[in-house]
This record gives sequence, structure tokens and C-alpha cells, in this order.
Amino acid sequence: MARVGFTMKIKPEYREEYLKIHENVDHPLIDEYRRLGVNNYAIYLAEDGTLFAFLECDDFEAYKKAVEGSPNQKAWGTKVYHMFDIKPDQPGGLVMLTEAFHMDQKTP
Repeated sequence: MARVGFTMKIKPEYREEYLKIHENVDHPLIDEYRRLGVNNYAIYLAEDGTLFAFLECDDFEAYKKAVEGSPNQKAWGTKVYHMFDIKPDQPGGLVMLTEAFHMDQKTP
């Protein structure tokens, strides 16, 4: 199972709207994520607009390819994409993180 962490940033003026829209995420999108092997997905928002996202999925590369052309993902993107503060050196606004530690059941 892949564990993936990444950050994004939203524009300050969209903080409340971003939180509000995530109170009711489209069920077709969630269902699609599950079909694509996503077992867990959480997003945390810091005061400065930084979003930290963590997801667990069976195959992250397969997931990324599948959602690129997904109508559900595109529909969701039209709702939120304008909120992101994207720098030219960050394709899609994502900054991928390296896992430095993970405590699991194998850890004594």
C-alpha cells in the first residue's frame, strides 16, 4: 500500500469557501476514489493557507493516471481549482513530500 503526502496552498480569500465546500464532497468522486484503490484521504488546512494532504492507496501511479481523465475529478476541479495559489515551478500546485517516519503495527 502506498502512503502519499503532499502540500498545496489556497489563496487567503478562499479559506472559508474551501472549508465549506469540503463539508459535502461529491459522492461520485468519493466512490471513484474508492474504486481506484484509495483507502484513506485526509486534508488539513493551516492558518497560512497551506494544505497538507495524506492518502493511502493500492497504487498511486495508477490512481494519478486514472483521475487525470476522470469526469468526476474534472467537475470537482472546476469547483476548487481557482482557489489554489499555484507557483510556476509547481505543476498542478502540488509539492510532493518524502515520508520520513511512519509508525505501524510492526514497530515495537
